[in-house]
Amino acid sequence: MEPGVGQPLDENPVAQALAALGAPLLSVRPRAGAEPEATLAAALLLAHREAVVLRAVPVVLARLADKLDWGRLEAGARACGELSTLGFTLELAGRLSGRADLIERAKGLHAWAEPGHRYFFEPRNDYDRRLAELQTPEVARAWGFWLNMGEDAFRSLFERHAT
Repeated sequence: MEPGVGQPLDENPVAQALAALGAPLLSVRPRAGAEPEATLAAALLLAHREAVVLRAVPVVLARLADKLDWGRLEAGARACGELSTLGFTLELAGRLSGRADLIERAKGLHAWAEPGHRYFFEPRNDYDRRLAELQTPEVARAWGFWLNMGEDAFRSLFERHAT
């Protein structure tokens, strides 16, 4: 069972550890957890249920980029079945921060991306499906995701908290 499944975000140990790494999760009290790479890998799973976590992951990736053990993070993402999510959030972090090295690192993961498109968040109805297909940012679409969140939602949080 995934850590924190069924827990409110403010009581979720993955969210608390992510907040301790500098994620802008305002309702979550930071609490040190596992190594940053393990926390980020677990956050990639949590991001499929919590939109605020998805928006926060690129902020943490950009902040910690020079300190992360990328091999360990990629191994953790692979073990969770979330290499595509890592690639997507990493490329987005690179674009938003202007760091070409992050974009290049993400491109190295593209060979492992799952084929086809899938909804990042499970749609509740046909309206949700259609909205996701219309609003998906280009970077998410390139990684095989549809999500009902424009790039502006990521950019606004990133600009306030990543620098």
